[in-house]
Amino acid sequence: MVEAITQESIYEPVAAGLQAVINEIASIAEKTPENAPENTRDLDAQLGHVLATPGKRVRPALTLLASRLWGLDIDERSIRMATAVELLHIATLVHDDTVDHADTRRGHHTASKLWGRNVAVLIGDFIFATSAMYVCDTNNIRLVSRFAETITELARGELSEIYTAWQMGVSLEEYNSRIYDKTASLFCTAAVSGAILGEGSDGAVENVRNYGYSIGMAYQVYDDLLDYKSTSEQLGKPAGHDLGEGILTLPAIIAAENGAADVITRLFTAPEEAREELLPPAVDAIKQTGALEMTLQVANEYIETAVRSLDEIPPSDSLDSLLALAEYVQSRNY
Repeated sequence: MVEAITQESIYEPVAAGLQAVINEIASIAEKTPENAPENTRDLDAQLGHVLATPGKRVRPALTLLASRLWGLDIDERSIRMATAVELLHIATLVHDDTVDHADTRRGHHTASKLWGRNVAVLIGDFIFATSAMYVCDTNNIRLVSRFAETITELARGELSEIYTAWQMGVSLEEYNSRIYDKTASLFCTAAVSGAILGEGSDGAVENVRNYGYSIGMAYQVYDDLLDYKSTSEQLGKPAGHDLGEGILTLPAIIAAENGAADVITRLFTAPEEAREELLPPAVDAIKQTGALEMTLQVANEYIETAVRSLDEIPPSDSLDSLLALAEYVQSRNY
C-alpha cells in the first residue's frame, strides 16, 4: 500500500530549518523597541495574532529544499530568505483580506475585522517592510532585486483583479498574467532564491525557477477549479464565490467561449441585489460546458511541466520532496 503524501513527509529534509523560520517569525512580535511610545505597544499583540495564524508553509519549504539540491546544508542566509518569503506571503494575505472585506482567515478573525481597515493596511505594510529587511540580510543583490520585483508583481496582480472585476471578455492571456502576478511570482521567488543560495549553475537555477513557476500557476488554477467543484461546506464560502465577486477565472473564461457567455453576462449586468439569486444558475451553466474538466487538464499540465523541469537535477532527498510537493499540489483537487 502506497503511503499518502503529507506535508510532514515533504518537509522532512528541511524540518529543522523550517522550524527555525517559524520561530523567527514568531519572534518578530516581540521586537518592539523598549523606548517605543506606550501607545504603539499594542503592535506586539496585533503582530502576534497575524503572524501566529498557521499556514501550509509551502513557500519557505520550497526555498529551503531548493537550497539543498546541490549538497549544501541549510545556513543562516537560507533561513533568512525563507523567512522573508513567508513574511511577504503573510503581508499579501493581510492586504487581500482588507481589500476583500474578509472577516476570517483560516478560522481566525482578520486584522481588518479586529482593528479596522486603516490599522490592517499599516500592519501589512509593517510586515512587507520587515520581509525586505530579511532579504537584505542575505547580502545578495540578485535576491534583493528579485524580491523587489516580486512585490511589484503581487501588487499588479491584485490591481488587475480589481480593474477587471465585473467585466466580460477577460482573455486567457490576461488571466495567466494575473495569476502569475498574484500567485506564481512568489513561488518563482521562493524557488529561485533557494537555488541561488544553494549555488546551482545558471542553467540549474533557471530549471528550478521554471519548477516554481509551474507549481505556482497550477496552485492557483486548482484553487480556481475548487471554487466551482467543491461544496459550500468544504470551501467555507458559496460555490462560485469568485464569480459572485465579479471575477472571471479560468473555468468561467473557458465556459464563456463554450456557450455560457449569456448567463454570465446576465449575472454581471444585474443589479447588486439580484446577483445572489443569479449566481447558482450561472455556476451550473459553467459546469455544463465541460469547463471544469478542461480547467483540470490545464492544471495537470502545469504539474507535468514542473516535474520535467527537474529532470537534470541530481538525485537527493530534497529533489524527492520537490517531486512529492508537485504531487501534493495536484492532490488539492478534491
